[in-house]
Amino acid sequence: MNLKQLMNNTNYMHSRNVARLSALLAKEAGYPAQEVDLIEQVALFHDVGKTDIPQNILNKPDRLTPEEFEIVKTHTAIGREQILSAAEILFLAARTAYEHHERLDGHGYLNLTEQEIHPYSKLIAVADVFDALYSKRAYKEAWSINDISEYFHGQAGKQFDDSLVTLFFSILQEVLSVYHAA
Repeated sequence: MNLKQLMNNTNYMHSRNVARLSALLAKEAGYPAQEVDLIEQVALFHDVGKTDIPQNILNKPDRLTPEEFEIVKTHTAIGREQILSAAEILFLAARTAYEHHERLDGHGYLNLTEQEIHPYSKLIAVADVFDALYSKRAYKEAWSINDISEYFHGQAGKQFDDSLVTLFFSILQEVLSVYHAA
């Protein structure tokens, strides 16, 4: 289960209603506004484990057999595992969001050194800077591939992990296909 699947709960309307009702009840119970908002957000995921329960059981018009009901009961444990898995993704997303402007030479926003920067952050930094240079922005024209290549190779070992620069430019045609498919 990945974060995208987790967020695409098949019982969205039910989950939304439960979230709203939970927030109303929390407010009436005297919870502070910030906590009411948190409860509403958390409640959206109460049935997320049902995404792994077969639809023929969830949508069965007749009474469930005891075996089917045992399967439905697993949605709580499944949901817990899905959310714990998503929490790991969110933790990594938070870390890479924080570190993606770090440089191997320690001259990034946070002055982290190569050993302190998460490997994912190093990888995302290459993709981020490539896209920023290759794309036209309100404040600049798009750079040519030659200029981008010169920049990256000049910054390999300083700003970027040199092995990632080499790998990135070895798949340049695949990289460019991302822009041509859009």
